Amino acid sequence: MDALITYLPFYRIHEVIDYFIVNARLLNVKRSIVYVDNVFKDKQVELLRRILPEYVEVRYGNWRDRNLTFMRIIRDAREEGLDALVVDSDNLLEGELAEADYELVSKFNYYTVLDYETKGRARFLSRSIKLGDINVNGKSIEVYGYRIPGFWKGVFFIGPKQAVRLSKPLLDSINLSILGKIEESLKNIEPGIRLYISDETTLGLLLYYSGIRMMPWVTMSHHMHHGSTAVNDRRTLKLLVATAHAQLGRGLVARGMGGRVLWYLSRYKISQLLNFIVSYAAN
Repeated sequence: MDALITYLPFYRIHEVIDYFIVNARLLNVKRSIVYVDNVFKDKQVELLRRILPEYVEVRYGNWRDRNLTFMRIIRDAREEGLDALVVDSDNLLEGELAEADYELVSKFNYYTVLDYETKGRARFLSRSIKLGDINVNGKSIEVYGYRIPGFWKGVFFIGPKQAVRLSKPLLDSINLSILGKIEESLKNIEPGIRLYISDETTLGLLLYYSGIRMMPWVTMSHHMHHGSTAVNDRRTLKLLVATAHAQLGRGLVARGMGGRVLWYLSRYKISQLLNFIVSYAAN
């Protein structure tokens, strides 16, 4: 890989110093690129220049959610011919990943990374198959394949996503027409609602409609949870999540997408109704 990329909202910019720069040194990449969301004032840009080292390429905007930010990353990476790894800003990668990357891309074309701290490993494994092992510095590392299409939970879901390898084979596979439809559908959802759509979903949707059904993954990062999005009312959260997904599904169908996306829309309309009834009854 020649570039390491991360993306984060303006208020978490300290994570570039705490984690991203450490990862860039670990992987010894030629380019370090940071996408900063929620930037809309010149003074914010000035602050970014003061805080971040000169060798870090800063790209900023006011996309107002991580999904549109990641779609922008994919567009830029494809247009610029990057061979990159996108890592979540609150992750520290394992040292062996620098050596493992070549073998992973050679064997599987692309991959994602799971963190050791996740509580959902069993859930990921239940939807995965073992693809094999790679050997790095005498250490055997298991490689699994995550099935992107699901039935009820994660109708579209990329699987583990602490880091996503945007290799040239993956970028060349991307259906730009579908990418555009996802972007336009997201933009038509109020930002206060669309933040409840995980980028694991939109990435899974994009890859599925680009002909990719399975994503290889390895466990090679440590998740340094930022703790800024604690949930107090899970009942309301479920309703908001269902509403956001239903609106995305409606937008995609309105833009001519059919097939599995029709089930995606139906599934979340059902969930929206059920969660509304539960919330109403509870009150």
